[in-house]
Amino acid sequence: MSVWHRGGAAGFIPAARKENKLAYICSPYRGNAYKRIRNIAYARHITRVALELGYTPIATHLYLPQILNDDIPAQRRRGLKAGKDILNTCGTIIIGAKYGISEGMASEIEAATGKDTIIII
Repeated sequence: MSVWHRGGAAGFIPAARKENKLAYICSPYRGNAYKRIRNIAYARHITRVALELGYTPIATHLYLPQILNDDIPAQRRRGLKAGKDILNTCGTIIIGAKYGISEGMASEIEAATGKDTIIII
């Protein structure tokens, strides 16, 4: 596992150097209406940067809440499990920590730790 800290897009490792270019986008989602709008915009930004750097980004929190209700515990658990299953196929996890590390993010980071996954913060 490698850990990269980012001070702007230049800190990301270019995907061209990786065999597995799938990048799991890990950033906050939950919150009041204002925070969700902010968090969705942030996840989209991270996804866009990852695309520009040659990764194939996967941001499950941009689409799973459209079909699952994040406020229903069983559906939230199902969404988090699906995200971790997808995370296991990715060679990189990009962590958007600008607004802190949520409980869901911490669980995803823990799942990626100890595997042959590049972690970018």
